[in-house]
Amino acid sequence: MKRTLLFFLLISTLTGSASAMASDDVQINITGTIVASPCKVDPTNPTTIALGDDIQAADLASNGARSAMVEFHIKLIDCPAGTTGVTATFHGASESSMPDWLYANGGTAKNVAVLLQASSVYGMGDGKTMYIPITDGGVDYPLYTQAYSLGAATPGTISAAITMSFVYN
Repeated sequence: MKRTLLFFLLISTLTGSASAMASDDVQINITGTIVASPCKVDPTNPTTIALGDDIQAADLASNGARSAMVEFHIKLIDCPAGTTGVTATFHGASESSMPDWLYANGGTAKNVAVLLQASSVYGMGDGKTMYIPITDGGVDYPLYTQAYSLGAATPGTISAAITMSFVYN
């Protein structure tokens, strides 16, 4: 009887040890993110674009009249090899009559706004984006701006602050 009891005790101990050693499976999740590295903003980019100091109020007397177009370029340089393109998003206080094209004038002239476009057909108003693929290690954003009359523009200053933010692909 002692042998039978000892045998059952030994079997119970081994069975209990085996079940104590068994456990639930563990799932390991490994994650990461591959990102495109940023380019550098060309330090020679213009930060102030002059529309002119002699825009005649008479030339902006009617709604939709415009001053001379001013072309300028914003360039990004030293783009890493893994970066293939850059999307710029434009931000600023929009003019409610044409928010896709116009920014509100913060200067003293009345009934005038600032028009920003990427070409003759693409307005770059607040929230608009522009994608340019990288060529020769850089990106060149050709932009155009001019004063835009909202009707009977008055003499005074013209000023608009526009920010470009970049997403690298």
